[in-house]
Amino acid sequence: MGKTAKFVRIVYASLIAITGKIGYNGGALSEKVKCLELEEIKERTIMRKKWTLLAVGMAASLMMLSGCAASTGAETAAPAETVAETEEVNTEEVNTEEADTESADAEKTDVKNIESVDGETAEDGAEAEISSAPFRIWGTITDVTESDMTVDNQSPASSSGEMIFNIDPENTLVLEAVNGFPVSLEEVEKGSFEAYLGPVMTMSLPPQTTPYMVIVNIPADFQAPQYVIATGALEETGDGRVLKGIGGEEYKISEDAEIIPYLTRNIVTLEDIEEGSGCLVWLDGEDTVTKIVLFAK
Repeated sequence: MGKTAKFVRIVYASLIAITGKIGYNGGALSEKVKCLELEEIKERTIMRKKWTLLAVGMAASLMMLSGCAASTGAETAAPAETVAETEEVNTEEVNTEEADTESADAEKTDVKNIESVDGETAEDGAEAEISSAPFRIWGTITDVTESDMTVDNQSPASSSGEMIFNIDPENTLVLEAVNGFPVSLEEVEKGSFEAYLGPVMTMSLPPQTTPYMVIVNIPADFQAPQYVIATGALEETGDGRVLKGIGGEEYKISEDAEIIPYLTRNIVTLEDIEEGSGCLVWLDGEDTVTKIVLFAK
């Protein structure tokens, strides 16, 4: 028992020594672990800050890249819009040119549809002055409206048969056959007429024209007055004075011929007839002029 107790005491002392050493060493190790953990925490914190800063930098970089891309897209879209606008303008120009071409073609068609009174086609739309060389035709008035007359042309000087006179109040003289006074279309009677036309007439059916002068209300067996444009002053001949017209007409003037102005109170004489003077003349049975109405130039 003595030996056993001694052994137990030795073992117990050893255990106490070992236990105490272990405890002491365990405390130092715990302190070291704590220091390592703190350092690791610090390193993690530093790394987190670095990663945060890196993330912020990358986000800023991405935002800058996005802004540049948007700017580039806007700059790319602007030329596209400019091209579209240019194409639209070019299209409008093409349409305008096509419209102008169609208008020109229409004008050419209209020119082709205009024929001169003597059968020749007027070229380039040019119209000679009506009073330069009027054509005389005659026939019968078959209808009268507020703006035109329908006539049956019986002269060989133009298209025979039905014809329409478009009456222009500013350019057409409608005159009474007996006295040469102007009359309205309401006063025009159906029956005989004589007219003086310009060089242009449509090729429509019936043909249409705007006459320079229409002599209406011609009594039966009455010689309608003639319209003539003088080549110059009256010429003296052995048989008296002669009025010559630009159409080749020649009229002998009676010694006591009457001459009056058209719609004025001016006093005129035979000496007032000159080149270009328009005259409406009445003839007797011997084709001698007995009366003249002188138109102002």
